[in-house]
Amino acid sequence: MNSVKTNSIDIDIGGTFTDCSVQFNGRRASAKSPTTHYNLSVGFMRALEKAIGQFNLGADTLLPQTDIVRYSTTLAMNKLLERKGSKLSLMTTVGFEDSVLIGKGAQWTDGLSRQEARNLALVAKPEPLIPRERIVGIKERMDHKGNILRPLDENDVHKKLHSLVDQGVRGVVVSLLWGHKNPSHEIRIREIIAEEYPEATLGFLPVVLSHEVMPKKFEYQRTMTAILNAYLRESMIEDLGDIRKELREMGYRHSILIVHNMGGMAELMKTTAVETYNGGPVAGIAGSLEIAKLYGSANVITTDMGGTSYDVGIISDNRTPYSENNPVIDRWMVHTAMIESKSVGAGGGSIAVINQALGGKLEVGPRSAGAMPGPACYNFGGTEPTVTDADVVLGYINPDFFHGGRIQLECSLALKAIQEKIAAPQGWEVEEAAAKIRKLVDGNMGNILFKETVLKGYDPREFIIFSFGGAGPTHCCGYAQASQIRRVVAFPFSPIFCAFSASLLDIRHIHERSQKLIVLKPDIEEPVLDLEQFNQLVKKLIQQAVETAQAEGLQTDKLVFSLELDMKHGRQLHVNRIKSPKLLLQSAKDVHKLLETFFQEYGKAFRREANLTLTFRPPDIYLEGGVSIENFILHTVYPLKNIHFPKFPIHSSKPATSAKKGNRPVYWEEEKGFVNTPIYCYPDLKCGNIIDGPAVIEADDTTFVLPPKWIFKIDEYMNNLIERED
Repeated sequence: MNSVKTNSIDIDIGGTFTDCSVQFNGRRASAKSPTTHYNLSVGFMRALEKAIGQFNLGADTLLPQTDIVRYSTTLAMNKLLERKGSKLSLMTTVGFEDSVLIGKGAQWTDGLSRQEARNLALVAKPEPLIPRERIVGIKERMDHKGNILRPLDENDVHKKLHSLVDQGVRGVVVSLLWGHKNPSHEIRIREIIAEEYPEATLGFLPVVLSHEVMPKKFEYQRTMTAILNAYLRESMIEDLGDIRKELREMGYRHSILIVHNMGGMAELMKTTAVETYNGGPVAGIAGSLEIAKLYGSANVITTDMGGTSYDVGIISDNRTPYSENNPVIDRWMVHTAMIESKSVGAGGGSIAVINQALGGKLEVGPRSAGAMPGPACYNFGGTEPTVTDADVVLGYINPDFFHGGRIQLECSLALKAIQEKIAAPQGWEVEEAAAKIRKLVDGNMGNILFKETVLKGYDPREFIIFSFGGAGPTHCCGYAQASQIRRVVAFPFSPIFCAFSASLLDIRHIHERSQKLIVLKPDIEEPVLDLEQFNQLVKKLIQQAVETAQAEGLQTDKLVFSLELDMKHGRQLHVNRIKSPKLLLQSAKDVHKLLETFFQEYGKAFRREANLTLTFRPPDIYLEGGVSIENFILHTVYPLKNIHFPKFPIHSSKPATSAKKGNRPVYWEEEKGFVNTPIYCYPDLKCGNIIDGPAVIEADDTTFVLPPKWIFKIDEYMNNLIERED
């Protein structure tokens, strides 16, 4: 890996480990440290100090010479799971106080797996983040065009505000009906609150306005996006503020960037909390998109198996699909752009149990032992058997070389946990129980891959897997085989892949606006789009993007803009998102091209052959209802000087004698028992080396497990190709 002359620090804070990747004067180092949930800055600094210690430098020496710090995290996700947010209130239009409690029609299943949603006896709506007693209706009303039907009753605002303060609220969310069309009432309510409780006073109340967080239609989603942002904001400011303070005190003086849900970077202090919800997994997916270009691979499934979770993303036709229709955060439907990923509780720390209620069924996850106390073999007090314990018992993980020998594992404790909790109750041998744990978790992960591709209309056999995360290379062959995929790429930096991926991303912002424009009138096949109105809306979004860039100190002449549009046929409920052929439309020809693009994408979405000629009715295209634009989405990219990957000279296919560490008994499902297996030292392997399975390859922070009939090769980019033999 090479880069331009940029010294950088990339950090990913996960549920189990904090990963750090540092580039300094053309050299790169990485490290992991357990995540310290009581104070994230502690784990952050420990990982950073371990990494820069490889340069024989201290943080106070390196940080003043660092050009950029990039940060990805699932902190928002963790805070929401723990329900450790602020005590909030909601001000909405009178008569609509129960809207967020009622939710959408099927809200009781939002965020649940198919299995959970089918359990009707247990399924219920989530506990609201703001209870009914802290939701108040304000006397005011707008129509759908933003015209004032009922002026804001300021006396009513004062009265309701005092009642909320008496309940001890520490923040106010304001979301009024059609507030995105005319935000004047939302703005005035904030002014009233500021007049009553100024920022300089101890009683200061932060206020979040829905139109500022998400200026789009659909009241429920807009309100929930604002609520989630306010709920997470204060705790994230505190945690991230500690990290920022540590960096400043040690001499860092430049921007701190954070990965957001759309796979780009943004200035930390100018990013909303809700935009960072899925930052860690998204960094891995977006980084994979860049690396996939090296291999000419248009179709990639990304898999991130860490200590707590297993995250899956799909890259199809060189694009990262994102949740354009009703993305869900936790249990709530929102209105925020987000790269689509699937996360389940299947990691190295996932706990295995015997479910006696289901007749003694073996289950793995979603509960995790985390980093503390961790798997039983960590000897930190954990007693529950985990996937890592099974890997130790089966010989895949060397107890004396875990994390390069920095952590000593106790195989006897892993044996004891599996024997007492799994093997003995079922009458199994302990090795048999461990093999069942591994086979089950690999099968579950493979099934997720298969479903995520097949249910979207893809053939998984046309994809390759990118495997990363600390446990990814240890299990990738297992879940690849279960999903019928024959080719895997694993990376030398797999354990810190999401942190490293941040160094591949550009600064990116999205500005959105809901505005309905008719393109085709019902039953009329000639376009009627108002070009002037279309271009005015786009120019307003561009102006917002320029102002955002200026506030971050970016050079506006380097900004790259692209436009997406949510379009639909008349009377349809859902939209199709397309990339506009042009930023601004100048002629009827441009409009025809826009329609052609929409028809083409509509046809792809519904697996139809959409005839693109407007001289007659295209099959399966509902021209009777017309065509309209519903939302404008402007993407702004500020390119950064990111890492590029050089090619290395190819050496012999046969590994050097020094690369082989010896042999040890390893359990292989294919052999139904333990086999004396060659063990290799990954740092001693060279570009071009090929290893036939069965084999185990030990790196400092992960272990590559190669079953029989699988082949391992280090390619010209020093990445690892793992393929199943025909």
